[in-house]
Amino acid sequence: MTASLLWKRIWRHRLFYLFLLPGIVWFFIFSYVPLFGIQVAFRDFRFTGGFTGSPWAGLKYFRQFFDYYLAGDLIRNTLIISAMKLIVGFTMPIVLAILLNEVRSLKFKKTVQTLSYLPYFVSWVVVVTLMQRLLTPYGGPVNDFLVASGAVKDPIQFLNNTTWFYQIIVGSDVWKNIGWNSIIYMAAIAGIDQQLYEAAKIDGAGRFRQIWHVTLPGIRGISVILFILATGSLMSAGFEQLLLLNGPATAAIGSVLDVHVINSGISEGRLSYAAAVGLFQSVIALILILTVNRIARKVSDVSLF
Repeated sequence: MTASLLWKRIWRHRLFYLFLLPGIVWFFIFSYVPLFGIQVAFRDFRFTGGFTGSPWAGLKYFRQFFDYYLAGDLIRNTLIISAMKLIVGFTMPIVLAILLNEVRSLKFKKTVQTLSYLPYFVSWVVVVTLMQRLLTPYGGPVNDFLVASGAVKDPIQFLNNTTWFYQIIVGSDVWKNIGWNSIIYMAAIAGIDQQLYEAAKIDGAGRFRQIWHVTLPGIRGISVILFILATGSLMSAGFEQLLLLNGPATAAIGSVLDVHVINSGISEGRLSYAAAVGLFQSVIALILILTVNRIARKVSDVSLF
């Protein structure tokens, strides 16, 4: 299609394209205008000089970060926690969507859907407070049940414990987001042609083989797209959750880049340093997305672009 023909079509349907205008304006204001502030990472930012009046510092703050004695630990902890969240958090919504699709009781299905969506709208402050009440070894219902049932002899210190730290982080993340993340998969499953299921039944396929040969291939495309997008968060383990659940006892495995950026920028007032670390995270995330997108295009013919 030539450029002139494309513009003629756009002009012909100009009223429909107007509906895009609010989204484009929002995207430009909140996604592109803030890019102007990236230069802070390369300047000795001073409030009196502002973005453009502060002196240039080059790569000074990037070198500071890589010379920081905990930089390696921060990157390693971020990658480990993000990878575990990606593997478990990406898989569980697919499992939930498939299981709900197999439920024949509409009332039960809607009840489970509603209960699984609710945690997404609860803030991490409330989630962590709830976990502290449930998991405390001093009268918490979870420990009371485990001791009463004979599963353990003494109450377990779940929080601020390196033994249970990763399980708590990944488990709470899955609990909070599994319902919301399953919505797209349920929509994709609903769009699968029902005649494929009927044909599978005629061929003698049971429920499991229908899932394997019809449902999973039907959501393969959207799964690949969401996985590519999810890899962009590998350098971001989650600020609020790690800030609230990480403590001195788990600092060795729970200190991540997100919390380090906020502490450096807000608590210590080192805005240029925090911007440099944040920019480093963004560049790595972009490289990851481009790499995984290229691999996905070669392996499955599904990609973002």
